Amino acid sequence: MSWKVEQRNGIYLPEIDWHLDARKPTANAFVSHAHFDHLGKHSSILCSKGTAHLIKARMPGERDWRTYDFQEPFEIEPGVQAMLYPAGHIPGSAMLWLEKDGSSFLYTGDFKLSPSLCAEPCVVPQADTLVIETTYGIPRYTFPPSSEVVHDIVQFCRDTLENGDTPILFGYSLGKSQEILRALSGSELRIMLHSQVFKMTQACEEIGFKFPPYSEFEYSAHKGHVIISPPLTDKSDWLAKIPNRRTAQVSGWAIDPSTIHSNPHDRAFPLSDHADFLDLQDFVAQVSPKTVYTTHGFAKEFAQTLNEQGIDAWALGKQNQMGLGLPAVKKKSRSAPRVETPEPLVAGADAIIHFAEACETIAKTDSRRRKVEIIAQYFASLDATDISTAALFIAGQLFPRVSRRQAKVDRKLNKQAVLFASKSTETDYKLAYQNIRDSQSALASMLSEQRIAHRTLSDFRSLFDNLEQAPNPVFQHSILAEEYRKLIPLEGKYLMRLISGDLKAGISEAIIEEALSVRFEASLESIQQANLRCSDLERVANAIIDQLLEYIPVQLFHPLKLVSPSPGQIDLEFLSTLNPPIWVEDLHDGLRCQIHKVDERVELFDEEHLRISHKFPEILEAAVLIPQDFIADGTLIAWKKEEPLPYSELAKRLHRPAEELFLGEDIGTLFWLHDLLWHNGESLLEVPLSQRKRHLNSFSVNTKLRISPVTFLDSAEGIHSYLQDSKSRGNKGLITKDETSPYNPLSSKPAWHTLE
Repeated sequence: MSWKVEQRNGIYLPEIDWHLDARKPTANAFVSHAHFDHLGKHSSILCSKGTAHLIKARMPGERDWRTYDFQEPFEIEPGVQAMLYPAGHIPGSAMLWLEKDGSSFLYTGDFKLSPSLCAEPCVVPQADTLVIETTYGIPRYTFPPSSEVVHDIVQFCRDTLENGDTPILFGYSLGKSQEILRALSGSELRIMLHSQVFKMTQACEEIGFKFPPYSEFEYSAHKGHVIISPPLTDKSDWLAKIPNRRTAQVSGWAIDPSTIHSNPHDRAFPLSDHADFLDLQDFVAQVSPKTVYTTHGFAKEFAQTLNEQGIDAWALGKQNQMGLGLPAVKKKSRSAPRVETPEPLVAGADAIIHFAEACETIAKTDSRRRKVEIIAQYFASLDATDISTAALFIAGQLFPRVSRRQAKVDRKLNKQAVLFASKSTETDYKLAYQNIRDSQSALASMLSEQRIAHRTLSDFRSLFDNLEQAPNPVFQHSILAEEYRKLIPLEGKYLMRLISGDLKAGISEAIIEEALSVRFEASLESIQQANLRCSDLERVANAIIDQLLEYIPVQLFHPLKLVSPSPGQIDLEFLSTLNPPIWVEDLHDGLRCQIHKVDERVELFDEEHLRISHKFPEILEAAVLIPQDFIADGTLIAWKKEEPLPYSELAKRLHRPAEELFLGEDIGTLFWLHDLLWHNGESLLEVPLSQRKRHLNSFSVNTKLRISPVTFLDSAEGIHSYLQDSKSRGNKGLITKDETSPYNPLSSKPAWHTLE
C-alpha cells in the first residue's frame, strides 16, 4: 500500500479517514502538541498523555481522550498499527507513526531533532512515507549551538540588570517560555513570569518537568528580576507599566539579521524549538523514506533540496519541481569554538578597518560598562589628532549636531554606487541578500577583498564634506563609487552605516561621554555639561585633550536639552519632601519651548528641538522688543481676551500649512517665560533657580512675552486648593521647583515636579 496524503483541515489520510492537527472540529483527530495553531474544538482527541494534560490546562472542557505513552503500541483503526514518538518540540509533543499492509507512515508535526532544553528528546523511527514540517527549510536558517545562544541570553540579562534596567524575554507561553526559563538555570538570576507563562509552567511541572526558582510577576517587586513574557506590543498596558525595560525576542527567526531591525525589540536571539535546515536533512536521512511530503514554512524550497539529492519529495498544497535558484549549502559542524574575548585592537595605517573592528566588537555586547571600556580602549589606541573625529563617527554622526550639516545621500543612489564600484548587478545583490538578509552587509560583500588604498578617518571626513557640497546626485554617485572602489567589505559596510546614521552597535552620546571620561580620567559631569552647552562631540573631545572643558560656551541658536519635570502626587509621601516656602508656578496647557534672542535675531524651538520660528512671527517680534540677549525656557499657549485656551487651539496653528500662517491672528498666542538659561553672554545653567529668576524679572516684558508668576506657599497643606484654583483658570495644574537647583537636564534627581 502507498499512503495518500492530502492537505485538508490539517493533514488528511483518506485511507483511514483521520485528520492530523486539524483546526476545524472533526471526529478522528490526532493532535501532535498543545499549541493553539494545532488545536481544534474536537469532541475526541488522540494525543500523548503530556499533551492531554496541557490541553486541559489551556482549553478546559469535556472530551473523549485517547492517550498513550511514547512508543506504546496501539491500533488507531482495525488493522492499522500506531505508535507515538517524542518530537522534541515542546513538552508532550508527539509524532504519529502508522503501519498498514506492510507500508509505514510518519507524521512529524512540529519537531526538533537537536536536544531541547524543555521537551522529551526526539526519537526517530524509519518510515516509507514521511510528512515533515519545514518551517526553516532553507539554508539561511542554520542555527548556532544552543549553548552559544543561551550564553548570549544570560549575558543580555546580566548586562541589562547591571545598567539598572529590566530585561524582558519574549517567548510563547507554552514551550518557548519554559525553554527560556530552563536556559537561565545556574545563572543565579532572579526570574518572574507573566501570569500566562506562570500558569503553563506549573502545568509543565505537573507532567514532570523541573525548572529553576521563579515567581509570578508583581509590578511592585519586579526590579532586579528577569521577566519572561508572551510576545507583547509596546501598546500593551501590562508592558507599559514596566519602566526602563529592554526587550528581547527569542525565536528562530532571529537568525535573520533583518529581524532585529524590523521589530520593536532591543535584541533577538535565535533559539528555536523547531528543526533548522541541517536538522531537517539529518532527520530525513534517519527516516530513510521512499516519499516525502513537506508542509509549512519553506515547504516548496525544502522539497526542491530533497529532489536535488535524489529523494522523491512533494510540497503539500504547492506547485512542485520548479527550480528555485538557491545555492547549494554543505552541512556545517555545530561544534565551532566560541570566541569569548576579541583580539586586542591595534591602531595603524588602516584607521577605518580599526574603527570598523571596534564597532563590531561593541555590537557584540549589551553591557553599557563593557561598551564604555571598549570605546575607551579604542580612543587610547589613537593619535590625539584622530580622537575628536573618532568620537564623532562612533556616535554615528558625519558632522557635529550643532552644525546642522547633512550629507543627504539617497539610499538607492548609495546602492547604485556600490554596484557600479564592484561591477555587480541587481541580481548579484539579491542573491547576496538571500543569504545575508542585511542590505548593507549584502552590498558590502560584493566589494573586492583586495585592498587598493589605506583609508583614514580624515579621508572619510573629507569624503563627507565633498558629499555635502556635491551640486547634485550625479556628483554624489561619482564620489561614492570612487570611494567604494578603494574599500574592502568591512570598510564599505561601515561607510554605509555612517551615511545611514546608524552603526547598529547601541552607542549613545552618553556612552561616548563616559568613555572619554575613562580614557582621559576627566570629570564625567564636566564632559556632560560641556556637551550639553555645545552639542559638539568633536569640540568636547578636543577640549578634554587641551584641558579647556570649562571654557566651552553655550551654543546660541542651537536648542539645549530642557529640564524634564517628574510627576508628583498629592499624598503624604510626596508632600513631605517639599520644604516651605514651596515654590509653585502654573503648569500651562501649551507647548514647551525655548527661545534664543541676540540683537534682532530670534529663534523658537519646540521640545523636540525643531525650529518653529516661522509658525509664530508675532512671538519673534515681541522678543526683539526686549533689550537683553537671552535664552529662555517657557511655554507657548493659545490666548484670547486674557484667558488661556486649550492646547487643541494652539495645535491648529502648529498644523497649518506655511501659506496659511498669515491667518494666525484668529488664534492668539502668549509665551510664558519660566526660566533663564543664558543672559547677555553669560551662562546661567549652574546658578540657583532663585538667581536665574531674579535676572528674568529684570526683563521689560510685553503683551506677548510675560514672566510666569511664582507663588510661595507656607506649607504643603495649601497645595490642593491652589491646584484647583490653577485649573479653574484654564491651566493643566501646578509645577513645584527647588529654588536652590541649577538648570541641569542631566540630573538623576528631579528638581521640578508637576501636579495635575
